[in-house]
Amino acid sequence: MSPTPPKPPAAPESAPSPRDLFAAHVAAALIQAPKQAGVPRLERDALARQAFEFADAMMRARGP
Repeated sequence: MSPTPPKPPAAPESAPSPRDLFAAHVAAALIQAPKQAGVPRLERDALARQAFEFADAMMRARGP
């Protein structure tokens, strides 16, 4: 008798929205930005707000 294979991880209740995905990508880029000369480092809350501001602009550009 072979052992029972492990169960796959449970699916999340809902997938991230396009806005959340855009914000995640922007946040990753903003986190890298301070490594460039002359770019000030953002505090975490400011970085998150700015990421969602970019995401909102991307959603508007994307259209309905």
